[in-house]
Amino acid sequence: MFLCRSPVVANDFWNDLVSVQNSGVQVDRTIAASVAKKHDCQFVASDRLRPIRFVAGQFAMTDGTVTGWASPQLLIIYENRAESPK
Repeated sequence: MFLCRSPVVANDFWNDLVSVQNSGVQVDRTIAASVAKKHDCQFVASDRLRPIRFVAGQFAMTDGTVTGWASPQLLIIYENRAESPK
């Protein structure tokens, strides 16, 4: 999951992903990484991320080591991914 440094940046990151999708481009991890780089959001490869706070419409996420911000939509995608532990 891509995590950003603040709720505002997480919102901007999500809005840019939606804009890319709306332009007709299928967003994959490579494209998402490019958009994340623009916003200085980092990819966190963890299956233990969980929300710990909700501020300004965004979730603070942590796996106990790394903490960052993500949109609710990204949290839903993260929770529903194929490799998600049940």
